[in-house]
Amino acid sequence: MILCGIACLVLAVVMILTRTHPMFRNIRSPCALLMCFCVLGILAETAGSMDAGGIASGKLRRKAPGEGEAKTEAYVMLPQEDTEYPISITVEERRYRKGEEEMLIAAAKKEISEKFCGTNTSLRQIISDPIVLESCQNGKVSAEWTFSEETIISAQGHIDQHALGEDKQKIEAFVSLSCGESEEFYRFSFWVVPKKKSKKEHLLLKIKEDIARQEATEAYVRLPDSIDGKPLRWKETSNRLAAQLFGLGILAAMALAYVKKEQKEKQIQRQKRRLFLSYPDFVSTLSLLLGAGMTISGALRKMNQMYQRKKTQGAAKSEVYEALDQMLCEIDNGMGETRAYQEFANRCGIGAYKKLVSLLTQGQKVGNRRLIEQLQEEAERVFLERKQAARKLGEEAGTKLLLPMMMMLMIVMAIVTIPAFLSMYQK
Repeated sequence: MILCGIACLVLAVVMILTRTHPMFRNIRSPCALLMCFCVLGILAETAGSMDAGGIASGKLRRKAPGEGEAKTEAYVMLPQEDTEYPISITVEERRYRKGEEEMLIAAAKKEISEKFCGTNTSLRQIISDPIVLESCQNGKVSAEWTFSEETIISAQGHIDQHALGEDKQKIEAFVSLSCGESEEFYRFSFWVVPKKKSKKEHLLLKIKEDIARQEATEAYVRLPDSIDGKPLRWKETSNRLAAQLFGLGILAAMALAYVKKEQKEKQIQRQKRRLFLSYPDFVSTLSLLLGAGMTISGALRKMNQMYQRKKTQGAAKSEVYEALDQMLCEIDNGMGETRAYQEFANRCGIGAYKKLVSLLTQGQKVGNRRLIEQLQEEAERVFLERKQAARKLGEEAGTKLLLPMMMMLMIVMAIVTIPAFLSMYQK
């Protein structure tokens, strides 16, 4: 524990002194993680020392009644022989004294009498289901219920209005209360009153009674055609399976359309990212060829030839060079260069390529010397943007790893702290 405390103090001082240093960003997370483990080590050592203090005093606390036995690991030492032996001690839970059991049973009777009615007004008018407690006094006293009319009210307190009929019934309740080694019976009476039935409930009850009176040996059950002189008509329930399948189909189609849309957007984003990453090399190659004395059209065709040669050798396809190849085919088919350049920029769909096309269009008017300078400036600017984009991608990857790291930290903290708190609870 002392080592963990010193480590926490040293780490805190280091983090305070280096918070303005550029390296602070790199050491902040490891230092914070190490401090967490040091704090957990202090807590675990403190819990262990508390348990050791209780054993060293020569006393072990029993658990409260109903909480189960306690198990403790300890060492017994013989000072004269300078030896120690490990021992596992099982301590039985504390039992109630006879007087305590009687007091708890008496309190349980009072609790039953107070809570049994529930939402009903009194024992003489039980309309809704009463509250049947399976245990009383916070689980210290167990209760087993039986009723004189089990067809009307179940052991769980559910009232069968159909079995009750139209008249109220007096019912005896027998409750067996047990606490430790003591057991006592509690008996009381109450009256169950039938609920006032609505027109719908009255009609349904009459129909069920009419069906129940028919002979079970008959192959068919005759549905009543009138109740209390009122004629009845019957019809089958509509099958909603087709409507449910139709609704499910709509949801599935919407989900599929949404997934397709998301996939298409992600594909477009990936394509734009690849075009952006290819832009510096494309501009640098074009600037190099123009500096060698080639015309704009010749440089573009040379770049296309180099790409086609690499592709025949197994190189991967490139969106920008595929667009370049299509642009050259359009020029060969009679399209003007200016319009072909604009179509090339539209196919790429990125502002950088539109700017490049603008530079190429101006270069046709002012000459290659000024164009080469502009392309070199553009290449330097784009290389900086590419470096910033790579840094941003690295930061995004670090952010995505943050959640798994936090989950692993929580698991480690749980592995360390849960045994410590369990040992404190057992004590």
